[in-house]
Amino acid sequence: MLAAYESARARAWDPSRQFKALFKAEVSPKVGPIGHGYLSVWWDGTNGTLAWRASAPLGGAGRGGFLRKGKRGGVEADGGAPGPHQSLFPGRLTTDDILACLLGVHESALSSSSPFEETPRGWRVHIDDSKRSVLVDREGEPIEFSFPTGETVKLQPGEGVPRRIEANGPDGRAVLTLESYSSWSKGEEVPPL
Repeated sequence: MLAAYESARARAWDPSRQFKALFKAEVSPKVGPIGHGYLSVWWDGTNGTLAWRASAPLGGAGRGGFLRKGKRGGVEADGGAPGPHQSLFPGRLTTDDILACLLGVHESALSSSSPFEETPRGWRVHIDDSKRSVLVDREGEPIEFSFPTGETVKLQPGEGVPRRIEANGPDGRAVLTLESYSSWSKGEEVPPL
């Protein structure tokens, strides 16, 4: 299971990986209107940046921006700094956590110091030494993340990115359903906002 998970992690975070994907999105915050629309993403593994565009504002994050690996504090709008609580999902997930949900695997290795908890659906293991955990199915695919701020994100594994991402937490719910996935050629520009 560990070897399969590590293989999936290496593929997802490979620096040479570039792709684009389109998700149908529904975001239901605890307070405020339900957002329906489409979320387009472009991942560039060479610099760990995900550009995104939404057909309608999702989760209070506006209509487009960037997520950069290793950056804390939320979604970066085009040309601006991250907002304190803006997110593509309801809740207070870090940028790295959101990227993990969209890529299907957290960049951090599984913690070797924590025990595995066997469940009917697979094994729950802590990610690094934080309070983040992942539920890994019998094939070694991540199917659920749990985060310290009370959010859980269920994944339906797919080829390249998850086919379905369902995030639930104290601030609401978001569901992303994959519509299309393909490689992203270096010459293709991300559409402007």
